[in-house]
Amino acid sequence: MSNYKTVFFTLGILQIILGIFMLIPVIVQFIYNEVDSSFFGASIVTIIFGTLFFLSNLDHDKKLNLQQAFLLTALSWLSIAIFGSLPFVFSSIEFTFTNAFFESMSGITTTGSTIISNLESIPKGILFWRAILQWLGGIGIIVMAITLMPIMNVGGMQLFQISNNDSSEKILPKSKEIALRLIYIYSGLTALCAVSYKILGMNIFDSLTHSMTTIATGGFSNYNESIGFFNSVSIEISAMIFIILGSVPFIAYIKFLSGNKKIFISDIQIKTFLKIIILSIILLSIYLILNNSNLINFRSIFFNVISILTGTGNVNSQDYYWGCFPIIFFFIFIFFRGCI
Repeated sequence: MSNYKTVFFTLGILQIILGIFMLIPVIVQFIYNEVDSSFFGASIVTIIFGTLFFLSNLDHDKKLNLQQAFLLTALSWLSIAIFGSLPFVFSSIEFTFTNAFFESMSGITTTGSTIISNLESIPKGILFWRAILQWLGGIGIIVMAITLMPIMNVGGMQLFQISNNDSSEKILPKSKEIALRLIYIYSGLTALCAVSYKILGMNIFDSLTHSMTTIATGGFSNYNESIGFFNSVSIEISAMIFIILGSVPFIAYIKFLSGNKKIFISDIQIKTFLKIIILSIILLSIYLILNNSNLINFRSIFFNVISILTGTGNVNSQDYYWGCFPIIFFFIFIFFRGCI
């Protein structure tokens, strides 16, 4: 039973963290004169429940076996999605709990599906919360690691199974330092993406929200037309670059910073990933040239292939006009991408 106390103790910490993040959209509400009690109320409820879990399980034994680790993972996603839905329920858009839970789960798992039919009419605070959910979902395993390591005294090699030809060579630092570096890299890429979007024409709000969903490869947007709303080649090129950077295994960045300067051209995952993208672009281009020459738009082909194959889901055109083959093609690779 003591091991289960560790599970609920950790869930309490995660809920407190989530509750604190709920206060960030309040700033957006003040800026856009949309202040209500939705985020403040949701934050208070989440923090209270998290504190109760935390305080009632202080006598945990700081250990987890494999069974409890699986339980913790499942309950973490479920509890975060449930409490993450509260701002939608409490907001003026009057979501049912089912719709709110769907939107929250889609965000935290970086799935990117939405039940909102008119994004342009949604309050800015809600749009910002959707982006935060995806950003947290993209970095969720890192936050989990940071939370758990001090509790369970788990070593770095247990959390991050990193292959290395010479096991005696310590390329990577200790696990806590790895996790901290991953957070720095993730946050740094998000900031660079936001600056890039702002320079290329987005307003500050759009650049912040889209940068979070781009690096998380989640695909939530503030507009029904997604990235296509901006109708900007430069923004789409920037999005493609940062989608790829967000899709690269983050351990590769750690290895690069630790001295392995050839990791991006030697890592089999990265090479295969890039080959699949290039091959997909070539195959789709050939198909459209042979079957729909009047629909050829290499800008759309490049963007949609990269976005869809990485699981991001941003679009800049209605690709269903391309015919059945591209839809089946994308479906197959989305499936394999999810497995990867």
